[in-house]
Amino acid sequence: MTGAANFARTARDVGGWLMGTLNEPIAKRIARMFRLLNSDFDGEVLGAVAAMKRLFVAEGLSFHDIATVIESCNGAIEERKYSDADAKVIFERGVEKGRTEQQDSDLEFFDVDGNPRWYDIAVFCQRNVERLRSAWEKEFSNDIAGKVLGSPPSPKQARCILKIFVKLGGYCDAKIQARYF
Repeated sequence: MTGAANFARTARDVGGWLMGTLNEPIAKRIARMFRLLNSDFDGEVLGAVAAMKRLFVAEGLSFHDIATVIESCNGAIEERKYSDADAKVIFERGVEKGRTEQQDSDLEFFDVDGNPRWYDIAVFCQRNVERLRSAWEKEFSNDIAGKVLGSPPSPKQARCILKIFVKLGGYCDAKIQARYF
């Protein structure tokens, strides 16, 4: 959200005390004029103040109204609202949430009694084969789905497909790992 939009939104949030309306186009005009107050040229500064006064009269506003809107913003500047540290914390929370959701979604790969659904695991590996580095793992992942469609894999195939599944981010609990690894 732009600063002017935030300014206009805050004006609406303050309540119906404003005689005029401080919508986004007006807020943008005020912001442009306000930035001119930082000019090194006295004429520009005085011109900006005079233009703001004219605009406020035309819109039924006053400098006190604008001051109240600014006070109601809680000091947050939209462009500087989040620091890099904040962004890092938010990113890490998102990664952790994604991992939790990934583990929750892994339930579809195992029956209620905990037995692996070999075909579903094999298809997952096949769909994510581009993330594998080993040519053998890629070939195995592409071939195993057809082999486990009607029958369970051999113990050696089960161990390989589960290792690839875990490598690709799938979750395999300790009981299943102990049985096949």
